[in-house]
Amino acid sequence: MITTIKNNSLVDFENELCTILNTHSNEIEKAKKIISFIEETLKQISSWLKNHVFDSIQDEIIFFKEIKPNIVAKLIFYKEVLLLIATQPIDKNKKVKYFEKRLNAINQFHRKNREFIKYIKSQSIHFDELYFTRKKYKDLFLNDCVVINQDAKLSTSHDYLLAEVIAYELLAIYIENCIDNLNKSCAIANTNFNSNLHWTAKKIDLIELIYALHQAKVFDNGQADIKEITHVFEKAFQIDLGDNITRSFIDIKNRKTEPTRFLNQLQAELENKIEKDSY
Repeated sequence: MITTIKNNSLVDFENELCTILNTHSNEIEKAKKIISFIEETLKQISSWLKNHVFDSIQDEIIFFKEIKPNIVAKLIFYKEVLLLIATQPIDKNKKVKYFEKRLNAINQFHRKNREFIKYIKSQSIHFDELYFTRKKYKDLFLNDCVVINQDAKLSTSHDYLLAEVIAYELLAIYIENCIDNLNKSCAIANTNFNSNLHWTAKKIDLIELIYALHQAKVFDNGQADIKEITHVFEKAFQIDLGDNITRSFIDIKNRKTEPTRFLNQLQAELENKIEKDSY
């Protein structure tokens, strides 16, 4: 497996992960096995990197932008999963709030690193040599201070940050699914609700509206869960918003211009209506 990783391929690594996932049904045992496996893999990679010279800058960029971050991301993800499982409350309602608190922390991380995430999501490459090669910089103030504490032969200035971005997106999906499973037993799931209304605008527009209402705390004095609100809108307007609205919200946050596009449109339409009715 380590040979394929050296050759910028993750095929064997992903196959080994799948084997572990299919072998163990217990979530804690599964996470522990995967963490041990990845840590051993990273030890081998570290030993190799200390003496390795890449054939080209592009090969080095590929390794530190596409290979290593995806391996480290899985380590971060499964450590977070293990922590979530081990420390979650017993009470169902407290569990939901516990998971939501972690989602809020992920959202804060995305806000803090918005520009870098835009760079990655837009598939930009103009800073790749700066971010993903092991150059020695004369001016350390230009880089994140974490660089000083890393072995320059093993890391670049941004490969770990990219791993965190990947890991937290996976974690957001995982947490959303946990919340969804917890809410399946809610009364809203069994409520008979008939409506002839259909949402005919874009799904992303409705998700933008739902998040705005949730953030404004207009339901149950701010105690309503985002997933529960979503279920209500899905039933009311006969639309399926998918299993993971968090990913859609991340897309909204990463818009280069006008993040609240739909809300701005609603405001403009209402103001136009008020102005016309004033005459």
